[in-house]
Amino acid sequence: MKRPGGFDGAPEPRRGADSQGSGSARGGREPGRGGSGSESDALDRSRGDGRGAGAAQAGLDRLLRRFGGSEPRAPREEAEAEVAPTIDLSEVRRAREWGSDDDVPEAGSGEDGPGGGGSEEGPGADADVPGVPPAGGATSGALEARPRGLGALAPRRRASAEDPVRAAEREVRDATRRRRARERREQRRFSAQARRRRRNWLIAAGVVGGLVVFVAVGVLTPLMAVREVRVEGAALVNAEEVAGTLQRFDGVPLALVDDREVHEALEPFPLIQRYAIERIPPHTLLVRIEERVPVVSLERGGAFELYDPAGVLLGRSDAPPEGVPQGGDGLADVSSESFRAAAEVLRDMPAELRAQVSTASATSPQNVRFVLTSGVEVLWGDAAKSQEKAVVLATMLRALADRPVTVIDVSSSEAPVFR
Repeated sequence: MKRPGGFDGAPEPRRGADSQGSGSARGGREPGRGGSGSESDALDRSRGDGRGAGAAQAGLDRLLRRFGGSEPRAPREEAEAEVAPTIDLSEVRRAREWGSDDDVPEAGSGEDGPGGGGSEEGPGADADVPGVPPAGGATSGALEARPRGLGALAPRRRASAEDPVRAAEREVRDATRRRRARERREQRRFSAQARRRRRNWLIAAGVVGGLVVFVAVGVLTPLMAVREVRVEGAALVNAEEVAGTLQRFDGVPLALVDDREVHEALEPFPLIQRYAIERIPPHTLLVRIEERVPVVSLERGGAFELYDPAGVLLGRSDAPPEGVPQGGDGLADVSSESFRAAAEVLRDMPAELRAQVSTASATSPQNVRFVLTSGVEVLWGDAAKSQEKAVVLATMLRALADRPVTVIDVSSSEAPVFR
């Protein structure tokens, strides 16, 4: 390889004569004295390297003065006095490939040298590097090769980063993490639902248990036993007698009061038509009664007997009872259809209108008649539409109050007649 002549354009030193002289000298050497020839060759090479280094230094000084204004470097004599070290291309190549100075053997260290000894006579020492100044540039050239070595590793790193196997493994890891996170969320959600269901079941069980305990306390203990009996709705019936009859339930738990026993206790009172029992905790037994209403009084043996619409004897009175019509023709037999029809009509009348009736009679179920306290005779007909007929009769009595009327016929409620 040809060494450049430098920046000053100085001609390359001629080495023909030296080569010829050394060749003749080598030709005249004896086989046993080869060592002196090697020393002379090394001396010639060192001289040539010194002259080339001086020329390169001079050209570099001129360029620095022209562009940078820097101080010139050492004189040529000092440069010529030093022999510029050479750099092995294999070292530069290894530095570029490895990208680090730690594992690259230094120049002249003898490690991995192609010549096997690390001496200046190896092939690496004679190699000329184009474009690299021989003086003082061995170490800087090796260091400048390092960034290029790092850059040379970038494609290899990108290739390793874009490895499909590694990318697939990374995707599998990411998918596994996402799946585990989703499973944890689902597990938390389902566990929350399970806790909610368990809480609802516990609340329901607590409510049911509380009710059971409450019922058990009310049934099996005297904490909610009967201490007071109240009777409501009694007018004709003596309320104190009814309450005294029900004292048999004193001390019995309210939940254990039997309705059949209450019915047996109230059966001796014929004026009670129907009743209702209400248990009021903690100690009250309330009895609401509905009394039978006497609608007809029949004179028998000098006394007046009171009957309800069902023909039940409610009592006797020596004098005609006030507000109760007396029975006339066809009502002596309380089990007849005529009595039943007349009693049903009197039952459906308003209390104000019934109080104005003096006598009632019925020759047949379709021919019911009344006589008012004012002397007016009312032809009622059958028991159908009794409430409507009662309204018509009350209206006509108010309208005809100032007129002399003797008979009012309401058997046809749509066309009443009076005379």
